[in-house]
Amino acid sequence: MKRKLSALGTSVVLLFASPSYASAAQSSAEAMSSRQYLIGTWNCAHTYGTFSGTYTTTYEPVLANRWIKQVYNFPASEGTPAMEGDWFMTYDEPRQSWIRFGAMTTGQYFALRMTDTSPTTSFWQYLPLVRTANPQLPKTDAVFTKKSDAEYTVDGPTYKLNGTGPTVTEHHDCRKVA
Repeated sequence: MKRKLSALGTSVVLLFASPSYASAAQSSAEAMSSRQYLIGTWNCAHTYGTFSGTYTTTYEPVLANRWIKQVYNFPASEGTPAMEGDWFMTYDEPRQSWIRFGAMTTGQYFALRMTDTSPTTSFWQYLPLVRTANPQLPKTDAVFTKKSDAEYTVDGPTYKLNGTGPTVTEHHDCRKVA
């Protein structure tokens, strides 16, 4: 179960991109507008090591449309109970990057900052408080790729299962359903 929780926690933090690759500064309103394609329900498939599964995630604007709330729902599988994660993201205009905070029903919590390298590709990194608690996390944790307004993938991170097991890389493929 610990193996699944580690990958689960990692997977939930990886699903957004930010527009810092642009040469001109972007306002919070422009940034939030650029992420409206996420609003709705998505079905996702994920693998890491020999484990694979599916989950759903929904996005909705909240808090005067200044934040996007994301809820993850992982069904029970292989003796692991169903899990949920609630996440909030917004654009940090002074830093010209996205910031994201979330927590899981497992007790895990995360804070991230994202850096875009193109209009469709973003690198994700955990902020220090999470990295200190999880020193096995690599410096670039994952790559988010927007395939279209109805599909995205996440590749990575790569890490040792439970900190000492075999090295695995996570892969996620999400498709919008509503």
